[in-house]
Amino acid sequence: MTRWLALLLSIAGGLVASFVLTIGLFVGLGSILWVFVFGDDTWPEWVRTGIDASIPVVGIAIAAVAAWIIWTRLTARPEAG
Repeated sequence: MTRWLALLLSIAGGLVASFVLTIGLFVGLGSILWVFVFGDDTWPEWVRTGIDASIPVVGIAIAAVAAWIIWTRLTARPEAG
C-alpha cells in the first residue's frame, strides 16, 4: 500500500470515527445533564455556549487521534519472525 493511500484511508477513517464518537459523546452528555442536573427547567446560557464551543474542539481532537492510530497501523513494518 502506498503512503498516499494510507494517508487518505487514515484521514477518512478518522473523520468517520470522530463523527460517530462526537455525536455519541455529546448526546450522552446532554442526556446526563438533562436527567441529573437541569431537567425541564431552562438551561443557563453558559451551558449551551460551552457545549456549542466544545463540539468542534472535541471532534477535531478525536479525528486527529483516530487518524493517527489508523496511520500507525497501516504503515507499521511487519515484525521479523
